[in-house]
Parts: sequence; structure tokens; C-alpha cells
Amino acid sequence: MSRHGRSRWAVNQTFIIGKQDSPMMKRWRLVQTPWFGAYVHFIYSEDLDPHPHDHPWNFVRCVLRGGYSEEYAGRKVGAAGRLRPFRPGYVPTDAHHRITAVKPGTVSLVLVGRKSRDWGFWVPEEICGLAAARWVDYRDYLGLRTTTPDTS
Repeated sequence: MSRHGRSRWAVNQTFIIGKQDSPMMKRWRLVQTPWFGAYVHFIYSEDLDPHPHDHPWNFVRCVLRGGYSEEYAGRKVGAAGRLRPFRPGYVPTDAHHRITAVKPGTVSLVLVGRKSRDWGFWVPEEICGLAAARWVDYRDYLGLRTTTPDTS
């Protein structure tokens, strides 16, 4: 088990992302190891959260059917905008994005690297009169944390 209580090894597992009765996507883990993973995403709707998020690993994604649009905050990655079938793209951990529109029946293949950190959301804030964004751990953003993180 990992320090978060989930095994870093998995084969042929599916789970819902979002609400059970109206999911944003279904993830089919073909394989997950401590070094890499291969997932198929059945994407049903745009991201449910209003703020962009990042990922815990670098990854390559390729739409197999359908398509979707996304927006990136901060650093531009590849062809931000509309993703079409069979045009793979690399996304590093420091890219933060939101899926903004989804064609019905969208399916993508996602190949992930080794997990290098936790993931979170980028929430806008103003610092000294300038627009900025603050990273918020996904557990705090989604209200999932049951204990205070140890920052020592």
C-alpha cells in the first residue's frame, strides 16, 4: 500500500470521477505500477470544478474517439484548445487545465509516468494588487482531508 492507503499496483480496474449519478468521466486502469500507468478515459462532461487542476505525473494523452476542448492557465502546453482523435499530446505535471466542452462518446488513451507529487487546483487570488494563483491540494479543495497536514 502507498502512504495514501491505495496500492500503486492495479490491473483492469474502473472507477468514476465525479458524482456517481452524473459522472464527469470513467477511468479504466488497464495497468498501473509504481513506474507507469495506462488508462482509458470515457469522458462524459466538462470538468465539474471551476478552477484548473494539475496532475501528479507527466503524461501523454490521445483522443481515440470524439474530442474535447480544454483551457490552460499559465504555461501553454501543446495545442491548448480542441483535442481531436489520434493527435497525441504531452502534458507535464506543472500544466494546469480544465476540460471545457466534450463531444458525446469521447474516449482517450492516457499513458502516465511515475507519480512525482500530489495534485491540486489553482485558485485565483490577488497579491499586492496583481493577479496570481495559489495551489491548493486536492484533498483540501474537495473537502476530503480528515486531518491537518504535517508541515514540519
